[in-house]
Amino acid sequence: MSEMRVAVVGSGISGMVAAYVLAKAGVNVVLYEKEDYLGGLAKTTTVQGVDLDLAFMVFNQTDVNHGKEPYN
Repeated sequence: MSEMRVAVVGSGISGMVAAYVLAKAGVNVVLYEKEDYLGGLAKTTTVQGVDLDLAFMVFNQTDVNHGKEPYN
């Protein structure tokens, strides 16, 4: 039987956790990311000399319209 190989697309928190768990289980994992940094929407930026940690969080339907009516 051949070794299982998995491609994980995206290095946001979900992609990184998926790749980590699969690798720990002995799966041959390749992580693909289009940006030149890991973390997806979570990142650190500097504004007026102050480092800010940024992330995007969705917990309910009011955060994202899910293709429904545009926001007013």
